[in-house]
Amino acid sequence: MHKALEQKLVERWPTWFNTGGDVKQTLMSFGFQHDDGWFDILCRLCEDLEPRVAEFERATGLQFEILQVKEKFGGLRFHVNDAIDAIRQRIEVAIQESFVTCELRGQPQQSGRRMTRAEPLPGEPASGENSALENKLVTPRQADPF
Repeated sequence: MHKALEQKLVERWPTWFNTGGDVKQTLMSFGFQHDDGWFDILCRLCEDLEPRVAEFERATGLQFEILQVKEKFGGLRFHVNDAIDAIRQRIEVAIQESFVTCELRGQPQQSGRRMTRAEPLPGEPASGENSALENKLVTPRQADPF
């Protein structure tokens, strides 16, 4: 995701996204590892999590933290340090929404094995053609432990 969009989320929820943290404890130092189309999904998710996180932190005394946000197998992955069922259920809703939302543009999509994306815009190469976009789709993302 572009840094400007990442920054909007980090500025709004600074205690949740430790982008400067030790890679042994959080992978957010690598940034959000997906394209811009899922920004709205993430923003709605975080807004919906606010009361649930407040309840979690009040009940447990633990600090909620998002450890990694990425694309894997065409869907969103959203890893947290610890959570109650209400948080995990809302995260699952966002994950399912990502499977029907274009990762590039945020539009309704067709799901593929490597990336969730909408039909090409006029002038864009069709799927299967040797293009820069297609090359991007098959380029492995940075390996991580999750």
